[in-house]
Amino acid sequence: MRKKMSMLLVTAFVCLSAGAVSAAEEATGVLPATMEKYKMARIKVEALTGTVVAQRAPEIVEEAGKSIAAAQEGMKSGSDKLTYESVEKALLLINYAQVIAVERGAEEKTAAAKAELEKLEQRLVDVLAGKEGN
Repeated sequence: MRKKMSMLLVTAFVCLSAGAVSAAEEATGVLPATMEKYKMARIKVEALTGTVVAQRAPEIVEEAGKSIAAAQEGMKSGSDKLTYESVEKALLLINYAQVIAVERGAEEKTAAAKAELEKLEQRLVDVLAGKEGN
């Protein structure tokens, strides 16, 4: 019986402590490190405007912009957690957009190379069949 009561008390203490830590974190506002990370992420997202990445992965760049807007809302409300999570999401989306842009660029090059190969193969068939004159 005592073990059960001890377990209940420990569980209750852990739950209350977690709530208190979360409330204390909210009360302190956005930490300076989070604000610096936000500034860096905002600059990176803004720098994507007009780039090949923005052309090839516009939907992902747009999502990163939305995450920056969410981070701004987190800063306005004083929520370090919301700001930090939104900034992290924006940074991940920037990396994802860059990877997708490279992939889509490779797909474009592959399609162009395939078209050129098919053209050359047809030319070879024509030459071997004696259809092409010089």
